[in-house]
Amino acid sequence: MQSGTPLSTGGRPPTGTRPPTGTRPQRTGVRPEPTDVHPHRRDRVLIGVNIVIGAIIAYLMLFPLGMLLFSSLKDSETKLPFQVPGFTLANFTAIFSSKRLVEVALNSLIFVVGTVGLALVISVSLAYLFERTDIPGRRFLAPSTLAPMAVPATVMAVAWVLAANPTNGPIAIVIERIFGFTIDIYSLPGMILVAGIFGVPGMYIMLAPTFARLNLEFEEAAATSGAGWWTRTRKVVLPLTMPGITAASMLLVVIALEEFAIPAILGMPDQIYVFSSLIQASLQPPSGLANYGQASAYGIMLVLLSLVMIAVYRRQTRESHRFQVVGGKGYRSTPVRLGRWRIPIFTIVFLYVLVAIIVPILTLVWTSLTPYLQPISLDNLGALSLANYTAIFTNPSLSQAVINTLVISLVTATLTAGFALWLALAASRGGRIGRWLFDISFLVFAIPAVVLGMAVLFLYLYLPFPIYGTIWIIIIAFTTRYVPRGSRMIQTALLQLDKGLEEVGRVSGASKGVVLRRVIFPLVAPAVSSTWLWVFAHSLGELPIALLLSSSDNRTVVVLLWDMIGESANYPEASALAVLLLALSAVSVWWVNRRGVQKHI
Repeated sequence: MQSGTPLSTGGRPPTGTRPPTGTRPQRTGVRPEPTDVHPHRRDRVLIGVNIVIGAIIAYLMLFPLGMLLFSSLKDSETKLPFQVPGFTLANFTAIFSSKRLVEVALNSLIFVVGTVGLALVISVSLAYLFERTDIPGRRFLAPSTLAPMAVPATVMAVAWVLAANPTNGPIAIVIERIFGFTIDIYSLPGMILVAGIFGVPGMYIMLAPTFARLNLEFEEAAATSGAGWWTRTRKVVLPLTMPGITAASMLLVVIALEEFAIPAILGMPDQIYVFSSLIQASLQPPSGLANYGQASAYGIMLVLLSLVMIAVYRRQTRESHRFQVVGGKGYRSTPVRLGRWRIPIFTIVFLYVLVAIIVPILTLVWTSLTPYLQPISLDNLGALSLANYTAIFTNPSLSQAVINTLVISLVTATLTAGFALWLALAASRGGRIGRWLFDISFLVFAIPAVVLGMAVLFLYLYLPFPIYGTIWIIIIAFTTRYVPRGSRMIQTALLQLDKGLEEVGRVSGASKGVVLRRVIFPLVAPAVSSTWLWVFAHSLGELPIALLLSSSDNRTVVVLLWDMIGESANYPEASALAVLLLALSAVSVWWVNRRGVQKHI
């Protein structure tokens, strides 16, 4: 049969037969689709489009990595890397012979281990309580513990500075009055505390399904043998959930390695640096000259560390099938009865939500309404006003920053959703080359945001494209950062589609383009729209890339917030700006979650 000839169409009789005389074909009520008369031509156009998009993806992913490596091999110091002839390992030699490397490496190690450890303890406990027990108030507590997902890291750091500073922070004041000692949020433990709380939602989302699917019969068998709750948890529950816990921990290690806003805001006042904040300080020092070569060398080291963690993460996820515990027969999940511990455990979880999330956010809102920093009290209610919000909205630099932020977020989300959809399709249906591009994009996971911003900066200072200092350089960097994440979100939806749906369309004579437009795209549209909203929400609060690529013409709201804190220390106005950023991000995250819930109803 020739290509483009359908097997059957509507009420048309088979070839070579005619309807009986005096009869008319019955109408089916469905208008037949027009036959695609040029399927091969459309397929060739689709191949051409695939080649172009593949080249763009490879360019976005590989060129920044190449520029970063190029810059690290240049003894450039204050000069740009492409202004220095020859190659050298002097930057790596200087780093490994410096005493600062040991200090920064130790700080980074303590910060990452502490952040992952704290987030792991909290998220595993919450996942077990919410998914395996009959803890009261789950409908309120579970969404509350996920609230930091809607808070940009910069806003979270500012909120904790206001809530836990030793002068008038409500948390610091209460701890001093009750326990008699002063806490210092501007310290390594303070950085770990805030970053650990910030990492709980992501780890909880990864762990909750693991605990929810665990068959209760394993615990019942251990209980029948006389094992107590602690023994059952330690020898049955934790070993069976360990692959998921390990995979989530490795991913959080990568996230903690690249975390910038929290260690920068809480650590820089006392000159406490981790790798990410040191790279930014090397590129944009408050005083002195930038050292581009050493900053690039630090970036290469950070990329290598992240690659190791990502390799471990991928290995853990590949081997997780060995610990499958949900079968098709006899599976049930009954909540563990907490008994007399229900109220005490509820109280502990509620106190965590109150202290870790509610109080810092309320302190941020309170400060945004005050003329100057002052503690929360009934006596100060009369001083509250909207003056800080008025000052912000009448600030001409803010209006431009808001426009820049919205344009950057909208365009980034649109480009990312489009490229991510293509990359996911290429990985699942594009053969070896598509899977190769998909795997290459995974390398971007290993590039911390501050390092990616530096690589893009060098690349477009070198290339003859007049986009430096415009919003387009930020859009390119954001798109490069979010395409790998978005493609994996969409690929999950594609893997759920039966390829037989496409085969039916192809057998009916439809070209690849028609099958994509009429079959695939409508089915993955919810995943694409969720990816769009997710990227939009995260682009609003992306600090390190926007900070490194910012100029007077392309500053975003989060960069303006950074400047308010670092340069003028105007916390009331900075808090008002942070509340506005928080509101935008919260609405976006809420909409993503709402669509996700609707999709599963």
